[in-house]
Formats: sequence, C-alpha cells, structure tokens
Amino acid sequence: MIEIHGNTRYAKCLDCGERMELAPIRAHFEARGEPPDCPACGGIVKTATISFGQPMPDLEMARAERATLACDLFLVLGSSLVVYPAAGFPLLAKRNGARLVIVNREPTDQDEHADLVIHDAIGVTMRDAVGALSRE
Repeated sequence: MIEIHGNTRYAKCLDCGERMELAPIRAHFEARGEPPDCPACGGIVKTATISFGQPMPDLEMARAERATLACDLFLVLGSSLVVYPAAGFPLLAKRNGARLVIVNREPTDQDEHADLVIHDAIGVTMRDAVGALSRE
C-alpha cells in the first residue's frame, strides 16, 4: 500500500515535514485550546493528509507509478476516480496490460474501461471475495 494522500494516524509540519504523534498534539490542544507549533521550526502542524492545493508527495507518487506499471491487476476500492493525478493510475495500468477491477458504491467515469465493476459496499464485497478464495 502506498499512501499518496497521506493518513490521519499522525501529523506533519507543513513547513519542515517533521512527523509528530497525535496524542501530544491533542493534549496540547485540550490544555490550551489551540494546536501547538512545530517544535523543530515553529511551523503549522496538521494531520498528515494531502489537502487540496498541497503538492502530492514525490516519493510516493513515483512508487505508485512504478507499481502501476509493474502490476497485472489494479484494484480500485471506494474511489470516485475524479481527483487527479491519482485517478490516472487505473487507466495507466490498463493501458499497460493490467486487468482493472473497480469496487465502488457509485458508478465512475472509468467503469467502461474496467474488466470487472462491482457497485456495492467495499467491506461486504471484499469479505465475500476473500471468503470465496479461502474456500477454494
């Protein structure tokens, strides 16, 4: 798994990139009513998610592209496939010969390119798929 849009399990400084655990940040906020500044540079700290307007992380994007070009199956789970550049990976994989499977509650603009499309909840679908594989 490559987290190209980050995650909410930790925080990072927007200026220097320093990683921080959430518990001390939460404690500081609860005690003072405001988030702490970055202890390394004094910058703004936020969860380690990529927000609109922030650049995508170079290392993770390069890893994602390499993995996309190397895969023989590209599985999309719960994405509208409208936010680029990440939404371009499934079609890149397909053009490179991979099979494309999309599992999403709603239709996407890429459904017509997929080898299999399932419009259902991810949890139920994946539980059933893994269960079917384990019975084989």
